[in-house]
Amino acid sequence: MQKIKKYKYLLILLSFVVSLIFINFFNDGKIRRDITSEFIELFSISNIEIIGRDRSSKNTLSRLLKPYENQSLVTLNLKNIQHEIEKITWVKDVTVRRVYPQTLSISIEEYFPSAVWRRGSEQYILDEYGYRIEKIKSNEFQNYFQIKGMGADKKLKNLLDKLINYPDIFNQIDHANFVSRRRWDLHYKNGVRILLPENNISESLSLLDTYIKETKLIEKGHKKIDLRVEGKITTDRISGNG
Repeated sequence: MQKIKKYKYLLILLSFVVSLIFINFFNDGKIRRDITSEFIELFSISNIEIIGRDRSSKNTLSRLLKPYENQSLVTLNLKNIQHEIEKITWVKDVTVRRVYPQTLSISIEEYFPSAVWRRGSEQYILDEYGYRIEKIKSNEFQNYFQIKGMGADKKLKNLLDKLINYPDIFNQIDHANFVSRRRWDLHYKNGVRILLPENNISESLSLLDTYIKETKLIEKGHKKIDLRVEGKITTDRISGNG
């Protein structure tokens, strides 16, 4: 049924175009102007459909699209509309379509938040690739993975790809600090600091995961676990026995 309606309106559109060409060829007066006006009115926008919007500003989007209300679908420059919407914070990609007879359809893909980057007194919400979506307040997105350090944004995805395989470690992290633009320190919620090597992070996390499960390493009162030497764990303790 939808396809039949679509073809129906396309046929009407084609008929109008043919009529305009014919009239333009044989008549240069009032009849051409009247038919053109009726043609534009027939396909004037009465509905703007927005799909996929969540965090991007509804007010900004409405303000941007308002000038297009009641305009003709036929004469719209869809590329211009797309480029304008892509400038809105959180919008990653946009598809703009004409849905005849009178609907302008906007499909939005937004950035997916993955981590908060603390940079001095400023904080930014990042997607998994480290793209800075927007600057945020200190009380926003506090349940998201937290990172610190210069260049931490550019190395975020590499770290997340490794940590996702070790949920017992990942779920205990308060924040990760990128040290000297080379390697990561993982800071647990209970105060333990885990020093990762510059390379072979997966191997070090696997070693750590095994030791934690087999020896209750965290529960023994260690405040620092050093994995910077390949295949080796060095620890110190602040309390406990064993």
